Amino acid sequence: MRTVAAVVAFALVVSGLRAQPGSPPPPAPLPPGTAVSNPVPLGGAPEPLALTGGKTVSQPLQPVGPGPADPPKDEQPKDPKPPEPVEPAAPELKPTPDKPAKPAHGPLGPAWDDWELLYWWPKPQPVPVLAVGPNTFLGGTHVDSQPSAGARFTFGRALNTPETFGYEVVYFFLGTRTFHQSLRDFSGGGTPEFGLPYTNATTGAREVLALAQPGVAHSYLNASTSVRVQGWEINTLANVVDEKYIKLNALLGYRYFMANEGIRLEQTRFGVADGSVTRTADQFDAHNRFHGGQLGLHADMRRGFVFCELSAKVAFGKTYEVVKHEGATVFHPFGISGPVTRAYGGGGLYVQPSSAGRTAHGSFAVLPEATIKFGFRLGDAGRVYLGYNVIYLSDAVRPGDQIERVLNPAQVPLVSGGPPVFGDRPLRLLNRSDFWAQGLTIGLETRF
Repeated sequence: MRTVAAVVAFALVVSGLRAQPGSPPPPAPLPPGTAVSNPVPLGGAPEPLALTGGKTVSQPLQPVGPGPADPPKDEQPKDPKPPEPVEPAAPELKPTPDKPAKPAHGPLGPAWDDWELLYWWPKPQPVPVLAVGPNTFLGGTHVDSQPSAGARFTFGRALNTPETFGYEVVYFFLGTRTFHQSLRDFSGGGTPEFGLPYTNATTGAREVLALAQPGVAHSYLNASTSVRVQGWEINTLANVVDEKYIKLNALLGYRYFMANEGIRLEQTRFGVADGSVTRTADQFDAHNRFHGGQLGLHADMRRGFVFCELSAKVAFGKTYEVVKHEGATVFHPFGISGPVTRAYGGGGLYVQPSSAGRTAHGSFAVLPEATIKFGFRLGDAGRVYLGYNVIYLSDAVRPGDQIERVLNPAQVPLVSGGPPVFGDRPLRLLNRSDFWAQGLTIGLETRF
């Protein structure tokens, strides 16, 4: 009987599986004697469990206790703050192929040049009294001096990629200027009489050698001075401070400086009695050539489009000093049929054979220079400015200091009427002094 019931149950299960294709296979049969509380009806889903004293719910109950994915209530994070907005980064500007970015220059720049106009006053030449007359004289302090115009040129280049080390070459000059003073006793408004003051070498007395005398002779006396200054320097530059508003450069180099001066005294005497003409000339030259090593500092302060430059240099070296004395006398007799013209070299009025010639000397000297400039910037590459400059040479010879006025009148051709005679006086002097030049500068500077 049990066998028949088992066969019938198996047949019912097989027919149910055929009626519902795709349903999961039936569970394995339980061991005999096992009881179940909610049997699964054949051919359908299991009925939901009935809750005692409750009501039917449409959704299954969720677990009450904390799960592995839910942290405890006291450890749950609070409401997070909304993230702060982040400003997008500005896009990086990259140069286009047709407009490459301009590279930044170093403190010196790749190259620079400076063009300056100079308007300087050289130190006036000391000139002794060369002629005296009633209420007038020639010389005494200095022959009238006026400013000299010139120029200065600077060219420089950087020697390294950061443009912190370089070199520059500087050349400057003052044009030669000649100044004149004269005395005469004719052509209206002249001095009635005048002559050359001197000290008699034989008696020691102060006397006057007459040049213009009423009824005896007429005379024209001209004194002229000349001055020429020039120099050059080669320096290496190194930047030591490069801040927003100031740059400081140190320099080390070599310097040459030259100052040439001269005094010329020319006199023409016309004899009233015989009509003769006597011409004399005295020339005093002083040449100074300085060579030495140089060091200095250059400061550049700028704010906006204005700037100020300060430069200080000092050179130590040697000055080669040369003094030249030359004189000549020429006699022109009256009339074409008279004696031939006689000319004598080596003797004029203040220059005689005892002092004529050349004297050289060398001495240690210091050459400082200072410059200040104020101006305006023209973009990043140009500047215009107005400045002041002073340069000083500590040891130099000046022509006016070399005039010896102790004479023996018997040896002067103008008095003796013959050739100059060699004697003990005048002496060949080499008196030393100093020299300076100062003035204004107007310039244009470019860096590229």
